[in-house]
Amino acid sequence: MFGTVQPSGRARRRGVVAVQFAVFAVVIFGFAALTIDIGAMYNTKADLQRTADAAALAAAARLSVYDGGSPLDYAREVARDFTQRNHVLGKTLTIDPLTDVVFGRANYDAATNSYTFTDTDVLPDAVRVRVRHTADSPNGSVTLYFARIFGIRETQLSAEAVAVMVPRDIAIVADLSASHSDDSEFRNYHLTDINMYDVWNALPGGVDDIGACAGVTCGTGDVCVGGTCTTAGPAALAGPSWGYMDQLGFGVEDITAAYDPTTDPGLIRLAYNTNWTDVQLSAYLATRGYNAAEVSAVMSRTNDAAGAWPYRTAVALGLAEWNSGLAGGRWSLVGGTPGNANTAVGSSELQWTESIMGRSVSASSTIWMDYINNYVNQTWTEMYNANSALRYRFGLKTFTNYLLERRVANNKTPELSGVPHQPMQAVKDAVTYMTDVIEELDTDDQLSLEIYGTTARHEVNLTMDYAQVSDRLNNMQAGHYDSYTNMGGGMEKGIAELTSTRARSSSRKVLVVLTDGNANCSESGACGTTEQEILAGNEYATAAAEQAAALGIRIFAISVGADSNPDLMQQIADIGQGEHFHASGTIDEYSEQLRDIFARIGGKRPVELIR
Repeated sequence: MFGTVQPSGRARRRGVVAVQFAVFAVVIFGFAALTIDIGAMYNTKADLQRTADAAALAAAARLSVYDGGSPLDYAREVARDFTQRNHVLGKTLTIDPLTDVVFGRANYDAATNSYTFTDTDVLPDAVRVRVRHTADSPNGSVTLYFARIFGIRETQLSAEAVAVMVPRDIAIVADLSASHSDDSEFRNYHLTDINMYDVWNALPGGVDDIGACAGVTCGTGDVCVGGTCTTAGPAALAGPSWGYMDQLGFGVEDITAAYDPTTDPGLIRLAYNTNWTDVQLSAYLATRGYNAAEVSAVMSRTNDAAGAWPYRTAVALGLAEWNSGLAGGRWSLVGGTPGNANTAVGSSELQWTESIMGRSVSASSTIWMDYINNYVNQTWTEMYNANSALRYRFGLKTFTNYLLERRVANNKTPELSGVPHQPMQAVKDAVTYMTDVIEELDTDDQLSLEIYGTTARHEVNLTMDYAQVSDRLNNMQAGHYDSYTNMGGGMEKGIAELTSTRARSSSRKVLVVLTDGNANCSESGACGTTEQEILAGNEYATAAAEQAAALGIRIFAISVGADSNPDLMQQIADIGQGEHFHASGTIDEYSEQLRDIFARIGGKRPVELIR
């Protein structure tokens, strides 16, 4: 009889191991499946977040761009474009621009050092972008593979990011050196069409053309020049006139490179040690009551060597009366105190009559003598260097040029702050436009104004009242305080303001540095136009840029005009991790360019993620 054969212990153990292996294999493969799918989920989530971050930053950067239509529509398009360009696990996703892109205002809480987001489509400064890999999204759910053994076929993943346009503290550092009037002076008429007419026309105390043109009526489109109607020039002249200098003459609109002062009826040549033969001038003196002997004395060079020339010039120009004492002279008709009755025009015999824009006659006489004796007859002036034929030529053009070249400072001729001297006026208009852009965008930016000539000065504290900045600059002028170009000092004033208690810890710091010339003042305050002085000025400016960069201050550098140094400004912008812009061409061309540049800077808001 055979009995049942029992398995050996070894066999029993093999069976148990097989069962255990089968059970554990399922578990191991399950964990492997979960690990792979979970890893894929983590990678998907990371890609979704990266995509949302990129889309939010790109969209927020477009909120201040208005030249392409609605900035909100533009931001939605950009958010969708960046989403599609940032693949998620190798796949192209998209978003619903209407539901996945939300605009709002981000309010900074200094106490918690954080932002709160409030939905609004009215002047938003922040964007919330959501990128979804969910069943209700355009992209569908995330498909799982190994987890299916547990009955899990898909999962829902999404990411969200909020980007905000960061408010800025901006120090505008403006060049107010004397060269900011050069494009309205003869010195630059070979380089551009200078707008001297606009400057003269805007000076206070202006009247229509008088003197030789008094009582002369011209037809439409014509203007009186020296008593004769002509088609040259604008139909109405409104700038001030003095004595015989009563009309601006040819080339009144813009003085071009073709201008010839020898043919300009608005100028009269009254040279030293020369007998004057101008018939119209003789007639003018006679109509003022001078007798033949007095007219002959004024027109004669006989006493110039003895010092009579500047005084007979003043009489010829109608700026002063001559009480000669000669028998039957004008003095006897008007009741003047008689002079010594000789034919030399002397200073003690003059009675100054023409005041300059509200100044006293006495103060005006000092200016007239400086214009006559220390300017028009000199050979060292920029006017003479521009065209030697302008020497000894008197008239409204050369007097306007004298004001711009020799009396441009505010303490000498404050009236120039209200005239469109160039490129100063272009700078004023551009800054005003920038403040308007910032105001319109409701950016929470702060602006300050720093200026520099020979010295650098802080003019306006950081403020959200942007009109304080534009109004102050509009009330200033080229060479307002002094004449040279202390760019390094101006930048240091901007740095000081951006690191003051008025600056905000949450804001980005920006310097906007503008010049039409070349830095020519060293850190020690030495200024000049030699190669060594310019080199020292450039070194001071770049050192200030390095100081700003070390403090995290970004620099926008702007150069305007042919006399500026774009290479230096590019170097400053590079140091300050910013941008350089150059405006050039005619006055109209660089004015438009400056306006566009400042509009770009005004809307060029930095953006950052706040969650």
